[in-house]
Amino acid sequence: MGVVTNAFQPQTVPSTMTSWQEHNLAALKRRLAGVRRAPSGVLFEHVSPYNHILVRRAEDQLLLCYRHARGRTEEVQSRLSLTDPLSLLSDYTQAMLLALAWRPDPQRILLVGLGGGRLQMVLHHYLEQTSLDTIELDAAVEEVARRFFGVQPDDRQHVIVRDGREYLRETSRAERYDLIFLDAYQASGVPLHLSTQEFYAECHANLTDSGVVVTNLHASTSMYDAVRKTFALAFQHTAAFRLLGGNVVVIGTDGERLGGSEVCHRATAVQERYGFDFALPEIARRQTSGAPYRQSAPVLRDAYTPLGGVLSRP
Repeated sequence: MGVVTNAFQPQTVPSTMTSWQEHNLAALKRRLAGVRRAPSGVLFEHVSPYNHILVRRAEDQLLLCYRHARGRTEEVQSRLSLTDPLSLLSDYTQAMLLALAWRPDPQRILLVGLGGGRLQMVLHHYLEQTSLDTIELDAAVEEVARRFFGVQPDDRQHVIVRDGREYLRETSRAERYDLIFLDAYQASGVPLHLSTQEFYAECHANLTDSGVVVTNLHASTSMYDAVRKTFALAFQHTAAFRLLGGNVVVIGTDGERLGGSEVCHRATAVQERYGFDFALPEIARRQTSGAPYRQSAPVLRDAYTPLGGVLSRP
């Protein structure tokens, strides 16, 4: 168990937002005003080279969905509350913020995958001193995030339309990232070339010494065990958090190894510091339930993995 430092001591929950946060929230609500006036139903549909994209309004929620190539089934990629746009409605997005238990004061964050920009919006609002870079493969998704979900790049928030693997391989490593969030999905699952040993090595090479990578996986996918094993080999320490519905959020780092009780303590400190409106400490306690995987699973390597494949659900 690591030593608790002053950075993780519980702080008073902010009773009011800062002036910048007030301005930011007001501007966000103005950008969403048109969507709030829209009727329920499909607001947008487009087939890009990568995704069949739909934007739906369902009462108070705005949904970004990807339709499967075969059939009419859809995967919900992002949910936004039109009355409370800073609320994270998906528990896996809440759980991914547990990475802040390891790095509560990140200076630079990389997010691979944009979707509706839910993580981006919350991190941008609460972490006022942090620079955010988002890599999104699909230009149509980037357009949807701006047009419907209120994503607005600025001097701290940048969106780059590019393959995440190419960006990590070719970007300058003079300024590395404290946190890397992996949340890139297509309708059928995670692109397979974003799940190999070589890919995780590229993530590792772009981290600061105590940096953290956090990824969202689904236990029902056919390659779940292989991805878990491949991810674990890339880092000295990993922690997994099982969620309802099969999602498993996994954190990897070469920094501190944290026991379950300290993760909960630090999650409480993060909760109180930033004033999130969901119970991050409760999510941290789910680590104790475990998220096992098959140790005999193969390690995913580029040499045996076709680029452009996906980890689809069975």
